[in-house]
Amino acid sequence: MTAIFRAMTAQDLEHCYRMTQQLKWPHRPEDWQQALALGEGVVIEERGKLLGSAILWRWGERAATIGLVIVDNQQQGRGLGKQLMLTLLEKVPDHNVRLHATEMGKGLYEKLGFVATGQIFQHQTRSLESVPSVMIPTGLTLRRAQAQDAPALTALDRQAHGMLRPQLIAHIVGQHQTVLLEDVQAKVQGFASLRRFGHGWAIGPIIAADLPVAQALVASLMQGLRGEFVRIDTDAALPLAAWLATLGLAQVDNPTTMVRGTPWMPQAGGMQAFGLMTQAMA
Repeated sequence: MTAIFRAMTAQDLEHCYRMTQQLKWPHRPEDWQQALALGEGVVIEERGKLLGSAILWRWGERAATIGLVIVDNQQQGRGLGKQLMLTLLEKVPDHNVRLHATEMGKGLYEKLGFVATGQIFQHQTRSLESVPSVMIPTGLTLRRAQAQDAPALTALDRQAHGMLRPQLIAHIVGQHQTVLLEDVQAKVQGFASLRRFGHGWAIGPIIAADLPVAQALVASLMQGLRGEFVRIDTDAALPLAAWLATLGLAQVDNPTTMVRGTPWMPQAGGMQAFGLMTQAMA
């Protein structure tokens, strides 16, 4: 019987969650719900059973990300992962598409035209013990982000990595603890968000003009998290990782950033993406 590829629906999420459990990925059902709400997924079905899944997120007219690419362990070797990817890539032929690859997946993605452009360091601790002091750079003020800040934060987010994500930014401002630092002219110099994810808490995205701003944002969100599981995914090319290690957040994984199309080049002196929302949606 031929496997059927179809659009992912909310009814598929329980099975998708069980597949990530088999892989020992940390995603909760709520994390899957958020991922599908912001993107569009595809599943493979055969004889009424789900064999695999993947999700595409469109971030504006030219940028997209793909993640949560999963094939049931018992179905490996049938080329289903490649078919999942091709199904999604057909939807965005003119987009620059980014993903974060495991060692197992890199070969497949290279055959599909993806090129390695960097690495992500996944830092986490099961129990945060070293809560840093909040050192706010001179001339800046820390405050909670409000709904009216969302357009400005969306623009800064895009400046950092080329992805236009108004729905995502509105979500983290409205539903999660999102803070920003602004100067005396009320110009935002960076923002970051804290939310429940996986085994505990995740901090990201972290968009900042420089390392001291990123550190102040992260430190402010860590207040009250002593003893909690905390995770941050950061670009290996940026200096946040070394500081996270001093706080006891060990590096536990280092997926490869891969792009099909033209990699984004941030402007010199502009915003930088010190932390991801998730490895899947970046």
